[in-house]
Amino acid sequence: MIRTFAVAAMLSLASAAQAEDSLATRVHDAAVKACAAKIGDNLPITYYRALSAHCVDRVSAIALANIRARQVAQASSPGN
Repeated sequence: MIRTFAVAAMLSLASAAQAEDSLATRVHDAAVKACAAKIGDNLPITYYRALSAHCVDRVSAIALANIRARQVAQASSPGN
């Protein structure tokens, strides 16, 4: 019986980690598209790469922080 709970716990943690990676990947991909549209193509390639990387990191971090804040708020709401 303990083995069953241990296996269930490991599967739960593995699927949660996989979902988190998938979410981070989707957020990153969306940030790349948003930043490409924002920065444009009229800059030298070295500036473009630096600005793009900074923009993607910033947008991804903000989006993931907002998502996590909503998840915490939903988990602590009295209706749950």
